[in-house]
Amino acid sequence: MYRRNICGLFDRDEFRFTKTQQLILMTLWLHKKLSLTELSEQICTSNEQATRAVGQLVKSGFVNRVKNQTNRRSIEISLTQKGIDLIKGAQATAAQRILQRLSELSDEDAKTLVDCLEKIGEILI
Repeated sequence: MYRRNICGLFDRDEFRFTKTQQLILMTLWLHKKLSLTELSEQICTSNEQATRAVGQLVKSGFVNRVKNQTNRRSIEISLTQKGIDLIKGAQATAAQRILQRLSELSDEDAKTLVDCLEKIGEILI
C-alpha cells in the first residue's frame, strides 16, 4: 500500500524513473547535499549502482554532481532546480491524490482513519 500510494507518486509512466532513481531524488530532497558514498549508504545500494543512477539523473538535468573543493576524491550530489521543481510537482500530485482518496471514504472508514492517525501520533510522540 505504501509503495502504491507514496512511491507511486513517481509512477514510471508519469516520470519514468527507476526505483533507485526515485530513492536518490527523495533522499536528496531530505538531505540537500550528500557525497556519493553517503548517498549509496542512505539508499542501501552499491556505489556502482548509485553512480549509474546518478549519471542518468545528471544527464536528465535533475541532479548536480560536483567534486568537493576540500577533498577532490569526494563527489557531492545535489538536486538542480529542475529536480526541486519535479519533487514539488510530485508533492502537489500527492496532495491531490490523497484528497481524492479521502473524499471516497465512507464516514465509518474516515472515522477509523482518524482514530488510527491519532494512535500513531500518540505512539510517535
